[in-house]
Amino acid sequence: MRRPAKNQNNERPHVKPTLILNDTHVGVSRMAGTTPTSASALKAFLHERLAACLYKGYNRVIINGDLTDSYDIGLGEALEVYATLDQFLAISGGRELIVALGNHDLSKDSAKLGTVAFIGRLLEMKYPDRFKLVDAPHRVDDVYIIPHVTNQALFDLALSQVPDDVSYLLVHANFDNNFAAQSDHSLNLTREQAREVTSKGITLIFGHEHQGRTAFGGKLVIVGNQFPSSVSDCLAHGDGQLDGAKYALAITGGGKYEKVMTWSRDDTVYGYTEIDWRDLNPEVAHPAFVRVAGTAEAEEAAAVIKAISGFRQKSEAFVVTNAVKVSQLADSEEMDVSAEDVRSVNVIQMLLDVLTEEQAAVVRQLMEEVE
Repeated sequence: MRRPAKNQNNERPHVKPTLILNDTHVGVSRMAGTTPTSASALKAFLHERLAACLYKGYNRVIINGDLTDSYDIGLGEALEVYATLDQFLAISGGRELIVALGNHDLSKDSAKLGTVAFIGRLLEMKYPDRFKLVDAPHRVDDVYIIPHVTNQALFDLALSQVPDDVSYLLVHANFDNNFAAQSDHSLNLTREQAREVTSKGITLIFGHEHQGRTAFGGKLVIVGNQFPSSVSDCLAHGDGQLDGAKYALAITGGGKYEKVMTWSRDDTVYGYTEIDWRDLNPEVAHPAFVRVAGTAEAEEAAAVIKAISGFRQKSEAFVVTNAVKVSQLADSEEMDVSAEDVRSVNVIQMLLDVLTEEQAAVVRQLMEEVE
């Protein structure tokens, strides 16, 4: 495919003031660290935050992948997503909404239509001039969007066909992540590819990774998700999310952008805290995301499990994860743990807690593929 030539004055098209969101994961189903009640509250929180972000007053909103947590969320959740998007379009005057598909929005079986694609087709019929479902590379004004595609080869091909005269390139992929390089369900854009794109004056904007950061002097932006759906989302990883906040990205043209805060770890209701397991007290108010930490001797392991389980049942937190480090048992020692205690242990979460972030990403990827 031949790239469009730049205009004679080397001017790039104008872009409407646009807000970029990504990885909202509405309809999320979290078992690790939750109870049925808290998991339901987490779902409601994600829907409410999505709606709040839509109404920030921008002429156009782009959701850069993973609107939903899986391609086939429950019918009730799907109806709520449709109602949220439909209401925004119905009452927001001439504002536009663009939804690009991410890896969570797509089934590996191309014969199956995902929830987001189905909702998108309905909204395109109802609002043909103001809603667009992006399931293939698409240009709008000064913005070029590459949605999630089925494998790395197709992604690399799409990158090679990006027009030179756009100011922004939106992708849903990892950046410079060797663990994802050969995974069909999680695409990777290399540092060399990023350098080639940004050298043309294009600002490269990522969805998919949940911790925000920048590179190449700010010409590459990993936005990060706008609000957490897990404790891991709340943490700083590497050089990402060091200020303890999450942002949407507002673009105004010419490669310029600004961050719009959407969540903070310091929020006393919906924020994050870390508590030593010995200090757990469900009668004291805690924010929505709690990481239980500290150390314990081997003989205290059962007490740790009981303390966290009891706190999780009584607390109003959405997610309570176990990051307590327990010393190893001596070969001759035995631990008296009840069947109820064993059932309350989330083995996968325990594994994730001791892995590096890169290793944990591989485990999560394998879990997604099994699901």
